[in-house]
Amino acid sequence: MRVLKWVLIGLGGLLALVLIGVLVVVWLVDPNRFKPRIERAVREATGRELTLTGDIELGFFPWLALRTGAGQFGNAPGFGSEPMVTWKQAQLGAKLFPLLRGELVADRVHVSGVDLRLVRRVDGKANWEGLGGNQPAQPSSGESKFSIDGVEIGDSRLSFVDETVPRRIVVTDFHFETDEISLGEPFTDTEVAGTLHMDGIAPAGVHFALRVPRVELPGDFSSVAVREFDAVFGPIELEGGLRGKLGAAPQLSGNVESNEFDPRSLLAAVGISAPWTTYPKALGIVKLKGDWRLDSGAIAIEPFTLRLDDSHFTGRFRRAAGDDPVALLELSGDALDVARYVPPADPASPPFTLPTAMLEALKFSGTIQLGEATYQDTRMKGVTLRLLLDEHGLHQPPETQP
Repeated sequence: MRVLKWVLIGLGGLLALVLIGVLVVVWLVDPNRFKPRIERAVREATGRELTLTGDIELGFFPWLALRTGAGQFGNAPGFGSEPMVTWKQAQLGAKLFPLLRGELVADRVHVSGVDLRLVRRVDGKANWEGLGGNQPAQPSSGESKFSIDGVEIGDSRLSFVDETVPRRIVVTDFHFETDEISLGEPFTDTEVAGTLHMDGIAPAGVHFALRVPRVELPGDFSSVAVREFDAVFGPIELEGGLRGKLGAAPQLSGNVESNEFDPRSLLAAVGISAPWTTYPKALGIVKLKGDWRLDSGAIAIEPFTLRLDDSHFTGRFRRAAGDDPVALLELSGDALDVARYVPPADPASPPFTLPTAMLEALKFSGTIQLGEATYQDTRMKGVTLRLLLDEHGLHQPPETQP
């Protein structure tokens, strides 16, 4: 008992010394003195300029915390003088005692006011290349443990300019949040949200959000499994799940179901004028539900159900991989009042045209079967329509025309 007593006294004294040492560092050492050393180390490791304009603060309770003010990380040579990323504030903390055991148990990472600018030049080079360095990773002498209590990025902006297309995509009001992150463990309670801006959509942008309760990813990122998710893009709300293999030729499959949304509002959100119809309330409700597959660039949605106003359809859609594939669309519906969807007789009304080159490049052949179709006073049973969308627009194939 006497030996145990002295052992406990010794451990208590050692613990007290550690705590006193940490307190001395936090209270007496000015971390801003290390700014030049930190900036020089980053410059030597990446070839980029790191500038810490805000103050660096150290905290102790309940975490050994590091807080930084504003800063910026420079761009690669040949990408201009504008920094690749700037931020207003960042905070990272770690539990002290696991750190003494060689384990990194980090507090929640908070970053705000990020402005990230990604650029791909015409020659294919990107400003994010080379950040990992060219040195091979050194083998670890032992297994280390690493976990973060979560990550939160808020009040941020992301931009991506691809000069090879060209294309410019900007996300404002960006927010990213996830729960605890541990090596080999699933991501939980993950949320991404923002407002999307790009050519062709409304100037105000389109709000989007994605919420995933659980994402299973192995350490090599070779596969993914999401049992459920819900997403929002403008007026459309989606929920479903997915799983499959990742890599150069991903193979994914899943299911998706939408709310009853207003397609006219969706078209307006992405900057497309909805077609004029004789019946003003036509194209007022759409609802989708189906299973989908993505296999090395080929995509299939089958089977799926579609509600269009008062009409209900079942069908399938397939598009093969390749440079210029023609997709296949098959629909089978109960009844459709055709007169509601034809353009009004007013010759001054503008005709509806395919809105973008992307849609004009989407070629498909389709078959629509209707149990009943009505047009004004004419009622038809067992109607079959064959359609073709190509460089000439949407029309009937020549062999089906009278």
